Amino acid sequence: MNHRIKILLLPGLAACSLFMSDRTATARVVERIAAVVDNEVLLASEVEERAAPFMAQIAGITDQAQRAARASAVRHEVLDRLIDDQLIFSKAKELKLNVSSEEVDRSIEGIKKDHSLSDEQLKQALTAQGMSMATYRQDVKKQVLRYRVLNMAVGSKISISDHDVKDYYDRNIRKGSASEVRASHIFIAIPDNADTGTALAKRKQAEALLARATSGEDFAKLARESSEDAATRGEGGDLGYFGRDLLPKPIEEVVFAMNVGEVRGPVRADKGFHIIKLVDKRSKDVKGFDESKAEIRLQLRQKEYEKQSKSFVADLRRKAMVDLRL
Repeated sequence: MNHRIKILLLPGLAACSLFMSDRTATARVVERIAAVVDNEVLLASEVEERAAPFMAQIAGITDQAQRAARASAVRHEVLDRLIDDQLIFSKAKELKLNVSSEEVDRSIEGIKKDHSLSDEQLKQALTAQGMSMATYRQDVKKQVLRYRVLNMAVGSKISISDHDVKDYYDRNIRKGSASEVRASHIFIAIPDNADTGTALAKRKQAEALLARATSGEDFAKLARESSEDAATRGEGGDLGYFGRDLLPKPIEEVVFAMNVGEVRGPVRADKGFHIIKLVDKRSKDVKGFDESKAEIRLQLRQKEYEKQSKSFVADLRRKAMVDLRL
């Protein structure tokens, strides 16, 4: 979990209304509603709060129209995540799951250890980004609860067989193909149920970004400004090192055929278009099956976990009443 979560309340999110009585004038703040999920209300101020770290990056985009379009896309991405979270929290209530203060304490200690932070450094990082410790603790609690629901609904049902592990080893390691690549990408999403015109417009958007990347613009900067993959955008689109069979096949086929420094795309996969840059390529020592099987099983399990988690959340959303207001 990234502790660098920035909060920003933008003007215009709340309206002040004066209600006159025969005694006094009373001011109250009326919040805008971003969405209603079943019977739960999501506020526009919460969307702005979660979008703030990305808005700080978008502020550097000089083209006004592009900046406005990117800001709108970020708000919708954030709202989608908040809706998914609300559905998961409702599921947690149904399952009677909860997270204690002691468990939040342990999670925060783990975060501090992972990032080599003292209590004071964590407090300073939160203060610098406008977040109180109480708000941060609530965020940590939600993340732990999300993990528990998904682990119960998905993780406990995943089984990677010995045959799956051996098959992966034979295809990717035993035959000397134990190579890894490090790549970055810029992702342009195609909305669900998009018509042909929308898909073509998204492809043109991706092609324009490809042209800018191949003409010499900084790829990481383009990713931070334009990518619609919230998980990697803050890191300039960095996907890290990975081997075969861990990314969608259309991406894998392209990236393993690329030269270091090359940029290609748009590649259509995983509900959108990807512009890909190959950052590095390295060979791994070919280990025996017994040495490799635990790591392979973990990688295959993580891939399946992510796939089934997306499917589980999508199913929750199909069954819910979601009224978008933003």
